Amino acid sequence: MDDLESLRVALAKDPSQDTIDQGRHRLMNAARRPAPRRRGLLAAGVLALGASAAAVITLLPSATPQPAPAEARPSVSAPVQLTGRQILLAAADTAQRVAEEPGKYWHVVIEHTGSDKIVKGRKDESWRAEWWYRRSDGHLFGGTPDGKAMDNPKSGDFWVLDHSFTYQELQELPTDPDALKELALKGMREGLKGERPRVGEDGYVALSMSYLLYDVPIPPQVRAGVLRAIAALPIVSSTGDVDGGHGVTVDVKDSSFTLVVDPETGLLRSIVTSPGNTIDITTAEWTDDLPEVVPPPAE
Repeated sequence: MDDLESLRVALAKDPSQDTIDQGRHRLMNAARRPAPRRRGLLAAGVLALGASAAAVITLLPSATPQPAPAEARPSVSAPVQLTGRQILLAAADTAQRVAEEPGKYWHVVIEHTGSDKIVKGRKDESWRAEWWYRRSDGHLFGGTPDGKAMDNPKSGDFWVLDHSFTYQELQELPTDPDALKELALKGMREGLKGERPRVGEDGYVALSMSYLLYDVPIPPQVRAGVLRAIAALPIVSSTGDVDGGHGVTVDVKDSSFTLVVDPETGLLRSIVTSPGNTIDITTAEWTDDLPEVVPPPAE
């Protein structure tokens, strides 16, 4: 069973007690497949240069006005392509200005679309996963196919960066990009027990940082710091305009993936893990509403 299938089983269908609070961060391995490297140009403005015409008349008796020189044509500046770094920094500037009012639950919905996953002899082209974190204690509820919230008695606190955090600890995360990167590397060393990640250290940082942008609730200043931490990595480049925002490709040998960022909101919209396979973050916000809670299936 691969990582995407594990996540689908954990959250899109009836998950077990042991897997429901682990499934979300298994997207780490899902992004280790090649993604297309695309380049796009952003249109630049046109600079118009005006010029006045001058008429020259000779003194000859039969003199006639000379034709005025043609009006200068507007010059067109070369198209400007924003770099991956510029896209992320612009999103960071927006993110830190967003005001949020915490609700009772942090609600996340992700949807996968693709055609290369084979499950029990058939193509599994799409799946949906949903969860709610209770702000007071980080208790986790997983969405069920019939729209209910499955309780997970074994959950506790918010899980990200290979660590468990209380809500207050999330609010106190560093805003400095270097400090956030070191926190991600610490989680990598502890989570992988000294093994080197297949996507490399920078790739691991980029992907683990991306989870902070939607998986758990963090303050606007921390969100901005996360975006700046990713922007500082030498492996990011622009993919150009894509559905939902601007694409920033993380180039990791043969395992590149693309983060789609909306600079107008500072939100991460999707992760493209391979050609035709996209994980869309359709919801990542506070809510006071929780569906009917049902117990987990008996072991």
